Amino acid sequence: MSEVTVKTNNIPRDIINGYELNAKEREQFSYIDESETHSWDEAEFFRYRGQLYDLGEFSADYGITRGAGLPEHLSKWDGYMSESAFSAIVVRYVDNNERVIVGLVLS
Repeated sequence: MSEVTVKTNNIPRDIINGYELNAKEREQFSYIDESETHSWDEAEFFRYRGQLYDLGEFSADYGITRGAGLPEHLSKWDGYMSESAFSAIVVRYVDNNERVIVGLVLS
């Protein structure tokens, strides 16, 4: 297994409630529907590297073939979202779950 590196500046980022997004920002998340359980009132987002991310897309399960939970090298993080076969974004909740610290995982 290759070495995994998490790069972060450890700056907490505010969590943005879905109802705070403007119409153009909401267009990026067409899968969110007011009639479904994952509605704009419940959705939470954050900004990272000039992009808006849906916290609902982050998982604490590392995949069915690898078992439940994040692997040991990501144990300090609350969730991850794959970007490619060699990179992912990880988040850790801070400040009573009102903000997140974001990291970029590279392998």
